[in-house]
Amino acid sequence: SFSPGSAVSVSVDADRRRLLSECHTAGHVVDSAMFRCGQVLPPSKGYHFLDGPYVEYRGVIPPNERVELLQKLKVAFKELVDENIETSIETLDAGEAENVCNRLAQNFDLSCYGDGDVRVVNVGGWPCPCGGTHVASTADLKERNWGISGIKCKKGVVRIKYNQNTT
Repeated sequence: SFSPGSAVSVSVDADRRRLLSECHTAGHVVDSAMFRCGQVLPPSKGYHFLDGPYVEYRGVIPPNERVELLQKLKVAFKELVDENIETSIETLDAGEAENVCNRLAQNFDLSCYGDGDVRVVNVGGWPCPCGGTHVASTADLKERNWGISGIKCKKGVVRIKYNQNTT
């Protein structure tokens, strides 16, 4: 037990932190791959954990287009990794963040920030508000072979699944 002002010792499992940072970054690469494939859908949820990571979007992908889109997304994700695109992080005022994050479509509701600052992460050329940890470049996803593994559509929600060790 400790109280305010007590000295404490903290340690970080560097290998696990690296793996979780890769997982989180790979979720952002999914966003960028979606854009490259012409799918500019508003993101609604990201689950960036090792037990089944995915990104969800509001919208519909017709059943007859899903297989082809999945193949295109896999290719786009791999290309983004191969391009070795540096991750950038900056703090912007809410108005500037609105312009940067919603430049192509009204994908993010930044009203919760009021006039405050917004942390904007740019992964694979796709900026969005985010407070997570990330790797330095898309190429950092190569070693564990991160990639898109599936697509599921139900009730106006498109879920793109991704994972490590994909082929």
